[in-house]
Amino acid sequence: MLKLFPEIAAGLHVPRYARVLAVADAPKDGGTCERFRPRYAVDIEVLTPEGEPDPAYPTYEAVPLPVPVGCGQEAGLFGFPQTGSLVVVEFAYGRPDHPLIRQVYPLGLSLPQLRAGELRWMQGEAVHQSADADGNWTRETDMAITDASRDRLITAVQKMETVAREIRRVTENSTERVDGVKRIEALGALRLLSAGSARLSSGDSLSLTTARDMGSTVGQDAKAVVGRNVTLDVRGDVTEQVAGDVAESVGGNQVETVTGDLVTTVGGDSSEIITGHKIMTAQNLVWEFGGSMRFGSGTVSLLHLMLDVWEHVRDALHVLADHTHQGGAVPKPDQSGEVHGHAEAVGEDRGKLEGITG
Repeated sequence: MLKLFPEIAAGLHVPRYARVLAVADAPKDGGTCERFRPRYAVDIEVLTPEGEPDPAYPTYEAVPLPVPVGCGQEAGLFGFPQTGSLVVVEFAYGRPDHPLIRQVYPLGLSLPQLRAGELRWMQGEAVHQSADADGNWTRETDMAITDASRDRLITAVQKMETVAREIRRVTENSTERVDGVKRIEALGALRLLSAGSARLSSGDSLSLTTARDMGSTVGQDAKAVVGRNVTLDVRGDVTEQVAGDVAESVGGNQVETVTGDLVTTVGGDSSEIITGHKIMTAQNLVWEFGGSMRFGSGTVSLLHLMLDVWEHVRDALHVLADHTHQGGAVPKPDQSGEVHGHAEAVGEDRGKLEGITG
């Protein structure tokens, strides 16, 4: 029997424990797993039942490791056992030149926390992925997580993200649709920058609120269209500076109320055209002109008429002072000089008015 089955005499038909000594030839750049260079393999030493190195067996180099899930062309779940891990080694066909690792056991190694019904995939204490008995998935690492895909679809009832810093880059277009309410809270600052155009639209109301200052800078033209009313409540001062022209058109009435003083300074000409009536009510009214003025309608000037009336009054006073009577010589009136004085005063007043009449 032993002659017919020499593997029985050598004990090659019995699974044995072995200890991992080193990773033989890791496929860092990929490659092909072959019999004489399996690459996904480790060096092992066979142990006795007491866990000591068995002198009856040599050190086996590059013994292939099993792929537990989905083995295929560049497919499967791969991972080298750490040095010192225990494995179960068998010999295919009972031949000593065909060793292979059947399973890996964590005998002698520290285990992670694991509850009944929980699945855990660990690379280290701080790097693991697990699913608990309730179906909750957890993925954690103290280094980086890199995901790359053509498409990515995420569906969840609730999503929460907590990061210290975030940088997001979209090389093409980005569309975000929120069927409910979207709220962005920035405790530091909020800056929106656009190298092209920017639009902010609302199907309902739009409100902008700030507890401090607000600035607006437009490099070129600015246009605002309001379909109904505009209410502006300024509880401080208003300063407007326009380097060019100002055109204002009011289709209805305009009411301006100033509780304090009103000062208007015009460096050039000022024209006011009123097709209806204008009523000015003032406690005192003072007009000062550096040149001339004109009051009238069409070709009729009020000041010119006043000049003509004063000229007639002056001439009448002169006539009154030197008038004569029929029927003989009658001396001048005793008040002839006084009458001439009034005539001269009227003439002086007429000259003053004539100086400012346009």
